[in-house]
Formats: sequence, C-alpha cells, structure tokens
Amino acid sequence: MNTALLVIDAQINMFEPLPVHRAEEVKQNLLELMKRARAAGAPVVFIRNNGGPGEPDEPGAAGWPILPQLSPTATEAIIDKHSPDSFYQTKLAGILATEGIRRLVIAGMQTEYCIDTTCRRAFSLDYDVMLAADAHSTYSGALPADQIIAHHNAVLGSFATVRPANEINFEMAPVPAIQIEALTAADLAGIAAGLEEWQGYDRWLTTGTGTPFWPYTHPGRVADTLKQMWKPDFKPQPRYLDPPRWEMGLARTFLQPLENIPPVFRRAALNQVTQAVDHLLQNPRNPLSPHIKQIDERVWMYDARDLRLIYVPNTANDVEGKEHRYVFLLWLAPGVPVHNPFA
Repeated sequence: MNTALLVIDAQINMFEPLPVHRAEEVKQNLLELMKRARAAGAPVVFIRNNGGPGEPDEPGAAGWPILPQLSPTATEAIIDKHSPDSFYQTKLAGILATEGIRRLVIAGMQTEYCIDTTCRRAFSLDYDVMLAADAHSTYSGALPADQIIAHHNAVLGSFATVRPANEINFEMAPVPAIQIEALTAADLAGIAAGLEEWQGYDRWLTTGTGTPFWPYTHPGRVADTLKQMWKPDFKPQPRYLDPPRWEMGLARTFLQPLENIPPVFRRAALNQVTQAVDHLLQNPRNPLSPHIKQIDERVWMYDARDLRLIYVPNTANDVEGKEHRYVFLLWLAPGVPVHNPFA
C-alpha cells in the first residue's frame, strides 16, 4: 500500500524556547522516520500550523517555520493549516490523491490536539492510519505530558495502528512499468494502489473472505454511486434484478480524483465518466475498439481522450463454482493533454 509520512507542526516554537516533553528524543525519531521514508520513496508531507495574532506560531513569527534540523527537501510539500485537523480547508487530501496514497504514518505535535484530530479524521476518510507512538509529544497541562501521550497512544489505537517509530516501514507497492503518454508518476502510483485493492476484491469475490472497499458487483451500483456524488439526495436502488453481462468492482483510488473536483464542475465530469463506463462495459476486451487497449499483463485502458479509465478485466469462480466476469476500475487519469501555445 502506498504510504506517506505526515510530519505535523514540527515548528521551531515546539522546540524552543519552551520545548515539548522529551523534545530531543522526538526530534531524533522524526529524523529517523523521514530518513527511512525518503529512502523508500514515500512522500514526506509537512503540516505547518498558522497561529493567531500574537501566538508563537503566527505566520512570520520566529517560532513559525519548520525546525531547521527537520527541514523538508526542495520537492517536499509544506501545507499550512488553521485548525487541529490537517485536512480541514487544506490541500492535503488532493496531494495524497495525486500520489495514490492510502496509508498514512502520522507524527509530530501536539498529541492531544493536532495528532489526535488528524488521526481520527484520516480514519474517517478511509486511510490506513499508523501513529508513531514515540514520535509525537506535547506539554504538561491538566495531566503530565507523559500521561497525555500514553493515554492517546491507547485511545487512538481504535483509529490507528500504534507502533514505535523503529517498527514502522514504508514499503511501497511496485509501480507498473507502463509507458503511456500523459500518465504521470502520480497516475502510476494510483494504478499500483488500485491493483492492491483489486487483489482484495478478487479474494472477497472468489472466497467470500475479507472486507473490500467495494462489496458490490452490479455496474448499476457504480452508476448510482457516481450520480450520488453530484446529487447527494439521490437514492440508489436497493436491488438490481437483471444479471449484468459484466460485473464491476471499484477501487477507492478510482473515486479519489472525482471527490476532489469542485462541486460546480462535478456533474459534467461524472456524466463523462458514466458514459465511458457504459461504453467500456459493452466489451472491455474489444480488439476492434479504437478506445480500448491492453497496456500491461493485467491492466487495460479505455481512452476517451478527455479522460482515461484504467481497469482490470477478469474472470473468477466463487466458492459455489459460479463464474463471474468483472471489470475492476483502478484509476481515472486525464486524457491526451492539451498544449497551451501561450504557456
């Protein structure tokens, strides 16, 4: 599963002049996590809090920048936030979506505020969350700082896997070796994450075990889900009676780019996707279609110029021996880029 490290509020004011509890140990653990994430090619994303007027982390104040020893590289993002929730009114979800990230390692400050809130929000957004137990900290308050940290490590175990920093790895799904115009590194990471989800879906379909993100097979459910994304009051059908020629699975990664489209543009985009899916389902392996091509041993692409659907067509038998032919949608990529002559 593609992983990112979130380093939250590792700013100067957390380390000087009044350092958080066990500040030096936390700093060393953060440095080790960053080193291993970078070595594995996992994105490191820095979250920086913007405090109010007169606060030590007010933008531009001496305590506002990231601690120099923990500075990001030139290519690593710094995301400014204004609340304990690192996702609230920030670009974080969009950045993670473009990288195909589904697993988050969370570390930084402060334990009972931004660490707690971001862990819970990430869990609600269906990320696989891991909290670095000894790489977050705070100040003593109503309780001593060590008790606050221990308490949150216990409570957040309901929302995250809690492990010491030295037990956390940053293994990444292998990126498919696909050479297609306009497929970016982010697209390839998204396809890799989708392929990992496909394996769980196929296991659920063939053995009945596991809990996939998309526990349905009828393509009508996909169409209704897309419609519900731009029309929240729409009610999907409770049942779909006609057996489909091709069933359909759906990766969480496929929905991510659609969820990040501003609502004002969402309906037009989703209608395009629905039409492409309808066309695709006529014959997902059609050798005569100019839109359909195989791009990998398992992966196919429906090219609609304005958008590309990346998918796996597969045949499997369930535990009762019934054959299922299904299409699993992996990723939604842009079509052939439009070159701006004035750029």
